[in-house]
Amino acid sequence: MTRKTDSKTVLFAGASVLAIGLFAQGAWAQEDDAPESTRTLATVTVTTQKTEQSIQDVPIAVSAFDEDAINRLQLTGGADLVKAVPNVSFTKGNFTGFNFKIRGIGNDAVAQSSDAGVGIHQNDVPLGASFLYEQEYFDIERVEVLRGPQGTLYGRNSTGGVVNIITAKPFFGEFQADAQATYGNYNTKKAKGMVNVPLGDKLALRVAGAITQRDGYADNTVTGSDIDGRDLWSVRATLGFEPTENFRGWLSYDHFEEDDNRLRAGKQLCKKDPLKTSFGGVPITGADVLVTSLGCQSAALDQSNDRVNSVATLGGGLAITAGLLSGDAYTDPVDRDLRHIESAFDPSYQAEQDLLMLKLELDLTDNLKLTSLTSKNETSQVSVEDYNKIAPTIAFNTNGIPLGNPALAGLYQALFPGGVVTDPQLGVSNIFRTFDVSGGATETFTQEFRLQSDFDGPFNFNLGVIYVDGEAIDPADNQAGYYVLSNSLSALTQLNNALGGAVFGGLTPLDTSNPDDDGNVLNSLDGTGRNYYRSLSPYRLESTAFFGEGYYDISDTLKFTLGLRYTDDQKEQDIVPTALFVPTSALPEAAVPIGVLAADFQETTGRIGLDWSPELGLTDATLIYGFYSKGYKGGGLNPPQPAGNPNAFPQTFDPEFIDAFEIGTKNTFANNTQSLNLTGFYYDYGGYQITQIVNRTSANFNVDAKISGLELEYLWTPADNWLLTANLGLLKSELQGTTSIDVLNRTAGNPNFVAIKNASNYTNCVVSAQGYATLLGAIAAGNPLTPNGATRGLCSGAFAGAEAAFGLGDVTYVDGNGDTQTIGALTPFDGLTTNVDGNALPGAPEMTLNLAAEYTFQSLNNSDWDLTIRGDYYLQSDSYSRIFNTERDKLDSWSNVNLAIQLNNDVNGWGVEAFAKNLTNEEVITGAYLTDDSSGLFTNIFLNEPALYGITLKKSW
Repeated sequence: MTRKTDSKTVLFAGASVLAIGLFAQGAWAQEDDAPESTRTLATVTVTTQKTEQSIQDVPIAVSAFDEDAINRLQLTGGADLVKAVPNVSFTKGNFTGFNFKIRGIGNDAVAQSSDAGVGIHQNDVPLGASFLYEQEYFDIERVEVLRGPQGTLYGRNSTGGVVNIITAKPFFGEFQADAQATYGNYNTKKAKGMVNVPLGDKLALRVAGAITQRDGYADNTVTGSDIDGRDLWSVRATLGFEPTENFRGWLSYDHFEEDDNRLRAGKQLCKKDPLKTSFGGVPITGADVLVTSLGCQSAALDQSNDRVNSVATLGGGLAITAGLLSGDAYTDPVDRDLRHIESAFDPSYQAEQDLLMLKLELDLTDNLKLTSLTSKNETSQVSVEDYNKIAPTIAFNTNGIPLGNPALAGLYQALFPGGVVTDPQLGVSNIFRTFDVSGGATETFTQEFRLQSDFDGPFNFNLGVIYVDGEAIDPADNQAGYYVLSNSLSALTQLNNALGGAVFGGLTPLDTSNPDDDGNVLNSLDGTGRNYYRSLSPYRLESTAFFGEGYYDISDTLKFTLGLRYTDDQKEQDIVPTALFVPTSALPEAAVPIGVLAADFQETTGRIGLDWSPELGLTDATLIYGFYSKGYKGGGLNPPQPAGNPNAFPQTFDPEFIDAFEIGTKNTFANNTQSLNLTGFYYDYGGYQITQIVNRTSANFNVDAKISGLELEYLWTPADNWLLTANLGLLKSELQGTTSIDVLNRTAGNPNFVAIKNASNYTNCVVSAQGYATLLGAIAAGNPLTPNGATRGLCSGAFAGAEAAFGLGDVTYVDGNGDTQTIGALTPFDGLTTNVDGNALPGAPEMTLNLAAEYTFQSLNNSDWDLTIRGDYYLQSDSYSRIFNTERDKLDSWSNVNLAIQLNNDVNGWGVEAFAKNLTNEEVITGAYLTDDSSGLFTNIFLNEPALYGITLKKSW
């Protein structure tokens, strides 16, 4: 909270681009002996080191933005920070998360137990679960973005950096209020407001809220609805108190809620992998054809204009088994418009957060302050949408033959009359439907204490301890985890039940028999059915850390800093087996934990360096600093092993470590009309956590990398009323000593091998081309050892070891490490590894650039009105979505132009702004997610916002 006095209130602002937001506020400083027309840069105050400092005095790469700057730079939420901070990238994730990266480091692991690479904090409180992507800024004092590993100043470790959202606190002794309303295209309606009520001299209450409603950016061409719309609101109440001069604090409660048709994942892209009718001149016929497609091929995203080959997917393949389909359900070309989605139902998205925080400060002496930070954070969210977002072009068979057995044709008609399937979750339909559900709930408690000194001598310190107790829980409505539901899976389950369990060796019950036709997929979903895929990993974290920094002034201009941290993370995860088609005799109780995985991670890390403020006579002020930091992010627990494969991947993944070396300089010069900040860094990145899908399960692994870069932030006031800014980020990232199997290219381009489909679980495998052709020839010749369909058993190892019977032996190949490997000609394996040494990290563009110009016409016609015109230009270079850096992985460079005209009257508190965001309507793919083998290797993409424009009316009291 802030106490109003007769002196001017300290203006909290930020670095570089932030000054754009300060210009029209009269936040420019004026030298006492300078002509009145001379304007200089304002002092920018931040609290990154837990004390108020000019940003030019902080030896850390940091950018900061107050609420006015957030509005004027059109930073609606966390995703927009990419356009204002160098070397930052952002993309939505495939599930209900996001990936905010600083200097190429974020979170590329997929696991409940994976820690954030960039820590998201609110009022210095670490938020294990946050809605940085969903929630919009309102009533914010400032947002600080720290680049580089953090651990000695904040309660939780982070390897990439920290985003700290600092909310506005109550003012004592003065009533205040403000309100603003916005109307824009897509029928956008927004409102924000704040009321600050003094309750005597030592107590004040501040209540703020915001609401956003708009129509969708995308169209569902099946239902005719606008989708990807927004309907969300937030409210925050903060009670500030200062009963004595040495004791103060505040209590804050935040509530956020969303209920709309937001898209979790965007359009599906694919270059279809067609079914093959021959190989090496040998014909492929009958059931052998069904294993020749992998679904999609590797191709650039702008060349991926097809629908997935459903024969290569679990749902589509099992639809053939049930007699519903005879081949590919998706045959027509896809609508290339990236904002056109085909879905039987409109998506649904619900999210909710309750965040309670208490901060207490006690001045133990004139030089020692004790701070307590307590928080409780509860979140929940669930998203339901079409798994493929493409409509089938082939309906189910009206006269199907289940299991290839004509004797079951009558049963087919009884179960699926006219080819109509009644699914308990997806309703009644005669076409292929597949949906997925992603969601869950979290509860987190944190308690932090800090002891901070302010001695007159050369030594000071900032010490802290934090306790975190959090869990990802399974709520009573069983909407936690990740589901994939398909009416073909339900149909096969119904067939199995009608045959007394003959298909799966035991009864496999449905969830219910209560079909729902209104698109509410969750209507009859209780988490115990065996007719859908469900991945669930209930997770618990108990963490304690001791951290802090000591500062010693070697001289008036040279300061030494030493920071240390000890972290102890205790992680647990329930083992909940997946029950898709698992007989009750093998797994009596679905969705019930059968054990617990546990892992402990302890580590000591730190930071050491010098900062020097020389009086060079060449600048108004200069800071030069150099630091070494040991970055750390704890390891985690992989999901349970897939059924039938207990050693598919390691059960844990290791921590990340970064040896970070950074040098920088911050300068103001030309009579405080220019500032230039430069930062150079080098990271030795060990244990980079990255995910790979193994048998429909996201498993995480560790690899190494090197990262280096340069950042520049520049401000210049060339003349009265002008402000020019530039931000530049340069980044180079290289994987080190890493090989991996590219699931889109399992043969690594080696013509002596071929990738085919596993007919039993719809994963993919590789066999020798010689062995495959030989087996096909034997089938064509009528060899009794190889009846038609024999190649369907290749991936299951049906012919492994039988090479001699076909006149075959071993084959050799060179793997990604350059080593020669030998394997049987008919023995399946996962594939040839690819050497990705030197490839760039995902989401690490080599350049980001921001340029901005602003001019203010002051006192229009000698009135109290000022007119400000501002333009921003942002450019991000190419990057990649995967470590393989193929053409399919490439994310094209993109740019963004924002314009705004603002009319302000500070005397009476009125303001009007006309704005245009993404003026040129650039359609940008910010990220791409490759699905697994059993889904057909299609790609989900994530887009930026289209061109937005509107007008905002503001009033303050």
